[in-house]
Amino acid sequence: MKNTQIINEIDHILQTYCDGCFVRTQLRKEKGKAKAHQFCIRGCTVGEEIKQKGEKL
Repeated sequence: MKNTQIINEIDHILQTYCDGCFVRTQLRKEKGKAKAHQFCIRGCTVGEEIKQKGEKL
């Protein structure tokens, strides 16, 4: 799989699931950007999928 194809897949996932995510928005308001980012990477299933695709790069 080419890097551009992987990046396009990650971009599609971000646009589909992460833009407008209620959980991320609430965490940013309540606990700040860092905590919201940690949740997205470690706690969210979409974040785990993005992380797996990123490891292919």
